Amino acid sequence: MEKMSIESVREADQDTNKRLVESEGGIHHHQHRNVQYGRPYFVVLLAAFSSLGGWFFGYDQGVTGGVVVMSSFKKDFCIGLYGNASVCDLPVGTLPSDYRRFLVLYTLLYNVGCFIGAAFISSSVAEKFGRRAIIFTASFLFLIGTSMVIFPPGGSKKIMILILIGRIVEGTGVGCSSFACPLYASEIAPTHLRGMLSGFMQMTIVTGLFLANVVNFLLRNHKWGWRLSNGIILIVPITIMIGIFFCPETPRWLFKKKSRELAEKSLKRIRKITNVTVELDAIADAIQEEGNQISIKELLTTKKMLQRLGIAIGMHVLNQGTGINPIFTYGGIIYESVLGKGIVSLLILSGINLLSTIPALFLIDRLGRRKLLIFFGLGMVVGHLVAATVFATGCNIVKTIINDTTPSKEIVNCKTSSGILMLVFTVIFVAFYAISWGVVVFVYVAEIFPLNIRAKAISIATGSNWFMGTMMSYVLELIAPLGIHGKNPIKISEYFSLGILLNNIE
Repeated sequence: MEKMSIESVREADQDTNKRLVESEGGIHHHQHRNVQYGRPYFVVLLAAFSSLGGWFFGYDQGVTGGVVVMSSFKKDFCIGLYGNASVCDLPVGTLPSDYRRFLVLYTLLYNVGCFIGAAFISSSVAEKFGRRAIIFTASFLFLIGTSMVIFPPGGSKKIMILILIGRIVEGTGVGCSSFACPLYASEIAPTHLRGMLSGFMQMTIVTGLFLANVVNFLLRNHKWGWRLSNGIILIVPITIMIGIFFCPETPRWLFKKKSRELAEKSLKRIRKITNVTVELDAIADAIQEEGNQISIKELLTTKKMLQRLGIAIGMHVLNQGTGINPIFTYGGIIYESVLGKGIVSLLILSGINLLSTIPALFLIDRLGRRKLLIFFGLGMVVGHLVAATVFATGCNIVKTIINDTTPSKEIVNCKTSSGILMLVFTVIFVAFYAISWGVVVFVYVAEIFPLNIRAKAISIATGSNWFMGTMMSYVLELIAPLGIHGKNPIKISEYFSLGILLNNIE
């Protein structure tokens, strides 16, 4: 397969509207250089609203890492089921194996749901019913799934099964959201604002993640702490389900699926100007050039499309392979063990994640996608490498005898200075990630496919993201015998991230 650079693909797509195409009345000789995009305030507002789906995407990821170390969570799912209070309060490496498995499934099944939503539901709904419909569907599924998680009582293994099913439904909504929001923003945005507006999704993700950790910190000692932390975010999907009916459908989808008249009406509403003929002609020419809808079979057998799909899947897989999700999902457990400050550490990491995403929204169009991925990816490598090295050299394994009936367990014992250094360099990794891979991947993948295959291709690519996320959520439990926060899993995931990032740099 030929190598394709990221910028060359993007430039090729930008040339689409400059080509001469035939129409029923002859040939368009203009090259759509004088497109007027009108006032940008409404399109910015629309992109910001549609990206609210990122709030429950990021919030759920952030809230999970904190609630699993809350006493209220342990009371509902560990005490009386797998052990007494003293056993359930032990470091995670010494927790009962069945409870530890539940913690892994609590995250793993969520990622399975994300994969189902992104790969099997989002594309068909978006193509048949429109971009607004899939945003509504994502919010509805998240609302139902979260309700299944937070409202049933604890203290029962049968109820725990229902809660795990709820995690799948919840994840399905998030998977649909991760597909729908960047797609909607990319199709309504003017060319010169497309990168920034599509990046709004990442901004709302990191904002949601940060707020989740703030809420976790405030409610950490409340008797309903984990339920309240999870339940607060339900305000967002309800808001989206109501507000999406007041948002216009994307002109591209309307032009292709409905009529030019409806597309023109939508475009006038979005641009806030009365003359949108030139941009509408550009959309018409692009759609005509792209031709009829491409099937999955054609996507997988057409060399050019297969190359782009390979790039899109590769970027999503590498994005998850960096270990960013386990950092926030298991970060509370890890830093509770090595530093004794799990929720506070997550609050620091999510705050850095939020602050570092802000400049990314402006740098993505100024520096270009490829430069951000490469140069800031090197900074991610440094953060991972040093954090893993400090963990390997500054922490040791201690065998602990719990009682006469429980066999000895191995736990990680770290110096305070080592724990702080680990946190500092994890902060460095998160900062560089937020400026580059965190924003670029979703924006870029939404740009490189033509309209007649865009929904299917993005669905497959986003599905690969969550498939990799599922594997990453289970990798810590797979590497026995050191448990969820064990030394070997950390080293392997850190250096795995290093290897795949270096292999991706040209």
